Amino acid sequence: MVAMQGAKMDSVNSILVLVNPASSDNQGRQIWEGLQPRFEQLFSSYICTVLETESSEHNIELAATTDADLIISVSGDGTIHDIAQGIMRRPREERPMLTMLPIGSGNDFARSLGIPLDPSRALEAISAGRRATIDVGRCNETYFLETLSFGVDAAIAINTYEKRKTTKSRGFILYARVAVSAIIHELRKHHFRFSVDGGLPLEEDFVIFAIQNGRTYGGGFQITPAALLDDGLLNVCMATDTSKPYALYTLSRIAGGKHEQLRIIRTLTAKQLTIDLDEEIPVQNDGEALYGTHFEIALLPQAIDVLVAPQGAAVGAS
Repeated sequence: MVAMQGAKMDSVNSILVLVNPASSDNQGRQIWEGLQPRFEQLFSSYICTVLETESSEHNIELAATTDADLIISVSGDGTIHDIAQGIMRRPREERPMLTMLPIGSGNDFARSLGIPLDPSRALEAISAGRRATIDVGRCNETYFLETLSFGVDAAIAINTYEKRKTTKSRGFILYARVAVSAIIHELRKHHFRFSVDGGLPLEEDFVIFAIQNGRTYGGGFQITPAALLDDGLLNVCMATDTSKPYALYTLSRIAGGKHEQLRIIRTLTAKQLTIDLDEEIPVQNDGEALYGTHFEIALLPQAIDVLVAPQGAAVGAS
């Protein structure tokens, strides 16, 4: 435990830094060691504890029990997803603030926080950051910070996670390669029975059904470019059945957030949804696989305090 003096954040006295050594092709510890001297300069006025993560269960337990006022996750989206599960187990008034130094493959939540993807620049950004209060999504008993999706895009996210284990590719490029392969080999429609905000049940076939708290998934694909983390709404993007060539074209438009006017795209906002499926299909929650055929999805407004970069965060109301 090191006493530090530096950056100023209201109501923060203690910081827990959680370093995932497996992030960035098992370079997480080395990256953190390179950042630590500057970290100690910037955060010298705080009581800081640095721990390495060991497993999802370990991440959840640390977040659920820490006495720290702020958790900084030195990791990718998977670890911060785990940390959110632990934070959300706590009463609202006992939840620590959360932020991250992104060293993962996708880093979509860091994008929504406005945090640069270069770890050194990210450290400078959070040292000058500001507090914001954001919403959190819930799917059945699991929480999500950024993204929940069903269908081919979920298959892409899950396959990307598996590919990271055997390839040096990362982020947007890896996701794009896996996406093209999935569309060519795995594209198929799925029948959805769903309701929005308690309304009448609807039925339709879709190849993509993405429910977002943040703007991006897959390492920067802008599936819901207008989404804000703190607006009290989930942004939903659906794609109806289409040909493989047109699906590939749609993917290219999603990359830059230019797809919402395409003929197969439907969008809406919601506070809660219920989805029923005839069979299990690919489902991802912040990049982690989910299983089942019945999903109850809700937005929990103003659920977590986060430290966002001074500029560029996907927040507007707070």
